[in-house]
This record gives sequence, C-alpha cells and structure tokens, in this order.
Amino acid sequence: MRKRNLKRNSWQALTLLICMATVFFVSCDGSETVEPPKMPEVPYNPAQPVVIKDFQPKEGGVRTQVLIEGSNFGTDLSLINVYLDDVRLNVISSSGTLMYVSIPQATPSTLETPITVQIGKEANKQEVKTTEEFKYVIEPYVSTLAGFLDNRNNSPAKDGLIMLPGDPDFDENLAAQFDQPMWLTFDQDQNLYLLEEEKGLRFIDKDHTSVVTKHDNAGMRLRTIAFANDFQSMLIATDRGSWDDYAAVRLTAARGFTDWERAINGKQCNGGAYHPQDNIYFFNSFEDGIVFKWSGSSNPLDARQNSKQLFKIQDRDWEFNIQFHPSGDFAYIVVINQHYILKSYYNRATQELEAPVIFAGYPRSAGHNDGVATAARFDRPYQGAFDEEGNFYVCDAENHCIRKITPNGIVSTFAGRARNSGYADGPVSDAQFHRPNGIAYDSENKIFYVADRDNKRIRMINMPK
Repeated sequence: MRKRNLKRNSWQALTLLICMATVFFVSCDGSETVEPPKMPEVPYNPAQPVVIKDFQPKEGGVRTQVLIEGSNFGTDLSLINVYLDDVRLNVISSSGTLMYVSIPQATPSTLETPITVQIGKEANKQEVKTTEEFKYVIEPYVSTLAGFLDNRNNSPAKDGLIMLPGDPDFDENLAAQFDQPMWLTFDQDQNLYLLEEEKGLRFIDKDHTSVVTKHDNAGMRLRTIAFANDFQSMLIATDRGSWDDYAAVRLTAARGFTDWERAINGKQCNGGAYHPQDNIYFFNSFEDGIVFKWSGSSNPLDARQNSKQLFKIQDRDWEFNIQFHPSGDFAYIVVINQHYILKSYYNRATQELEAPVIFAGYPRSAGHNDGVATAARFDRPYQGAFDEEGNFYVCDAENHCIRKITPNGIVSTFAGRARNSGYADGPVSDAQFHRPNGIAYDSENKIFYVADRDNKRIRMINMPK
C-alpha cells in the first residue's frame, strides 16, 4: 500500500521537477527566463523527528532521479542535504513529505549504501538514513565538452575557449564552436586533433582549454588523419577528382602541423591508416574500390604507378576507410556508403593487408539491427575506436548512435537512441546524437570523445573506472 501511495503522490513533485527542468533549458538557450511555479512553503520543525518511509527507485546511476517519501523535510532546500556515502546528491524539490533528488556525475565510495538525509543546520540538524540500501549502478555517461549553437541556431567553425552556455564565465564571443566535426585522433600527449571536412584541421589541448585551427582545408575535402608511429608527422587523406591530384597531404610536428605538402597523388581517397608497428601507410581509392600499400613517396607519379595495389573491395564506388587494431594483426575496413564492415588480416611476412571478409552488417543493406555478424545492420558507419578488450565502437551516422562490436562480431547499440536524432546528455541509453562521425578513445581516463557532426559539438562518454 505504501509503494502505491508513493507512486500516486509523486505526481505533484514530478510536475514541479518538469517545470523546473523546462525553465533551466530555456534559460540555457538564451531566451527569456520564466519563474517556475512555487509550492506552498512548509517549515522544518526541529522539535519533531525527520522520518523516511520509502524511496524509489532502489538502484540507478548518474542522473537517476530518486523520490524519497517521509515527513518533516520542510521545503527550504538550503536546509536539506542528501548523500550516497560521500557523494552529495542534487536536491531538486521538496513538498515537506516528498523529496526529489538526482545523482550527479560522481561515484560513491560504497556502491551499496543507505541514503542519508540531513535536515537543518548546526544544533537543529537531524540526520536519518534509509533502512534499505540504494544500489549505485555504474554506467557510461554522455556529456558535452565543447561547441554550442548561438541564439540564431548557427555554429561557425570558430576558435576560442572551451566553455558552454550555463557556465558561470560563459562568453559567446570567446567560446569555441564547430561547423562539421567528423574525425578525431589523439597524439602521444593526449592532445586531440580533429577534422572539419570542408574547414580544416583543428586542435584541442589535453587540458581542454581551447580550440585552435591548425590549417584550413585549402579547398580540399578532408577525410581521415593518421599519425606516423613517432608522431612527428601525419597524413590527411583528401578526396579529389583525378589521379594526379592530392590523395594525402603531409604535416609535420617541426612545423607545428600548420603547413602541409603533397604526399600522395591519387583519385578520390576516402581514408588511410598507418600500421601501428611497421609504420606502413595503407590507403584507398573510391572510384575502383582499391586498397593501396604506399611506397613512401608518390609525387609526381600517381598511386597506380608508385604504390602497390593490394585488392579491390567488391565493386566500384565503394566509400570506405581503414582502421587498424592496436595489435596490428588486422584492420577493419568500414564501408560507409554500403553500410557494413570488413575484416582484413595483416600478413607480417609480406607486410601487407590480405583480401578481406565480411565481419558485421551486409552490403547494400542499410538499417538498424543489433545481432551477430551479417545479421546486424548499420546506416553509414564511419570512424571507430578500440577499447582495451578489443571491442570496436563505431559511429553509426544515420542511425544517430554509437555501436559496439565485440571481437567475435556481436553488435549492440552502445550509446544514443537508434534512428532518433537529437541532442541530449545523460546515461548512454538516454543520450542523443545527430549524425556522429568521429570517435577516439582515451584509455588512461576511460573516456570516448565523439565528433557529433550535425549537433556541431564534441561529446564525451565517460566509462566506469
């Protein structure tokens, strides 16, 4: 009976919560702030005991909203503190008998612990704990690192400080913005390099203080970044229309990765990658679906004359990139416009990739389906990143989510709401993306960084530590 009453009586507090949340998000977007409706004031009485009768739900993680039923809470939020072990919860509202709290982005020292409620101050303070323990569930959480839309819903590629609307020191004129972020790569110091396909190469320092444009795109369509093994140079794949045009340009650390030079001549290069141990660069041509092994120099000859053609990917007009596993034993070939992923083993004797086999998804079969190997479906997969266990997390752009592929080919939806574009931070199952294209993984801090292209933001997915 008590739980039924708790559920029925929660609607009053829930209504207030929704109103307050609505006002908060409207304010962050820059529109006029509207005062939320106020509940009747109920004073806390220090002469009476604080009582907790029940709470729901009994478990949850970051941003979980917990309803606590009891008495003598009062409505003055400045007198209320709620804890999970050593983590202070956000107190959203209180009617005196019903209290709403939410769990912040922090992990309690003890994962199964009573909820502690403190009411009052100093000599008038009372502390009471729930008789049941709350089970803290550690789950990945999506947040926003950088980027925002202005009050006209625009976002140019603008250098500046990393700050977001709602930050105490936010200044729209100083804050960095993105136009079409779409490929992410770390250097050896965990600085982040990113491409904006028609804008250029941009840089985020490891301390997340600012965004700087290293070089504009000079009229080229930029596709992928690949660092050489010593991180003293990088190749950026470029998609151009003839065999004597740019297929990749080289930038060097000695010149601050600000100036580039022609490295490879080729037609319609969608991507390239260095082998992680042998430092050999492999790249492609869209027109004939060819994978090349770079000779080390191409100019003035084009790739057909100077680099070795290894194999073709099924047919002409196959848009794909190449992404090596850190072991160097194999590479995944992500076929963007045909919606599937191939696996190509690396032959260490010949130092070449071998003809690939289908690993996940199926050619010309766009859709969304979690499953094993060819039973799974993607819709324009793009960049992926490996975790410590060899799982591959790939941006599934037109499904607006991040997919996880285990080493044995089991595909699941990891983050975002499949086929449901939008912008929302929160637990991975609640978060929303809009055509995510790029992803990189910081294994030391267990954070994925996502280039959320059409939301014009860089997002983060914090993994449990």
